Amino acid sequence: MLKKFFKDYILGRLGLYSFIVFIFGILLHMVGIIFFLLNKKIFFNVSVPICAVSIFLFIFDIIVLRNFLVKKENIKFEPVGNKTVSVGITAYDDEECIGNAVLDFIQNPNVKEVIVVDNNSKDKTEEEARKVGARVVVEQRQGYGYACIRALKEASKNADIIVLVEGDQTFSSADLKKLLLYLENCDMVIGTRTTKELNSPDSQMDWLMVLGNVFVAKLMQIRFWGTRFTDMGCTYRAIRKEAYEKIKQKLTVGGMHFLPHMLIQALKSELKIIEVPITFKKRAGRSKGVGDNKLRAIFVGLRMILSIFRS
Repeated sequence: MLKKFFKDYILGRLGLYSFIVFIFGILLHMVGIIFFLLNKKIFFNVSVPICAVSIFLFIFDIIVLRNFLVKKENIKFEPVGNKTVSVGITAYDDEECIGNAVLDFIQNPNVKEVIVVDNNSKDKTEEEARKVGARVVVEQRQGYGYACIRALKEASKNADIIVLVEGDQTFSSADLKKLLLYLENCDMVIGTRTTKELNSPDSQMDWLMVLGNVFVAKLMQIRFWGTRFTDMGCTYRAIRKEAYEKIKQKLTVGGMHFLPHMLIQALKSELKIIEVPITFKKRAGRSKGVGDNKLRAIFVGLRMILSIFRS
């Protein structure tokens, strides 16, 4: 019990907070150098020990504690060839694109069922989704996170593997084979949109979105050492049903910062997660999420960072 507490609460937080202090120390040290050049050594004298202590704590946590005290796990291999797959698609006023999004996944030979979660759309999203064969449910609690929670719940009813995507045609069912392939070695596979070669040039993943997602992802990686992350805002993910059952009661965030929240609960439940590059296209229709709104993107990023620090 003591060892688990040390691993879950001490190691990750030591690395996370020492890293932030290190960033602060570097910035302070840069200011100190400027003042040093102006023959005012007080800031320089303060910045040196702060920077040195933060570097020591971070290196001690990453290199010493985590490498010698964290248990090494064997490679997992569990074939998914005979498993059934259900896809949960979140949708909100996606009348013009939901039909094509559903068709893309419903025609995939690996997919048994497609469920569209209509988050109180005011247009004909529900009607268009039903036309092409999706099962539609309405999630009355307004919010991206609530729609994701409902999509996971509905998709888990009739399948062994649950896939989560959005209904804006940014994701492709062709990438599903990647997720299923890597799912043989883990409990959950998440996509990353930060691979430039796989991004459509007119997608929303510009330099700010990529940089912001990588920064937040690395904070998550420091907090929960052992899994590589480069993207915290990618909805596309696949999870085994038995793994989902371990975390479903812990999924409570209804806002845009649901995605890292789900990862936090999965990592705390000791699920093994792998991140794989996926293609990412320009969304069809008007964005109701972050989209091209930089201010909203920064706000959501701050909420994500706060959730990591609170974990």
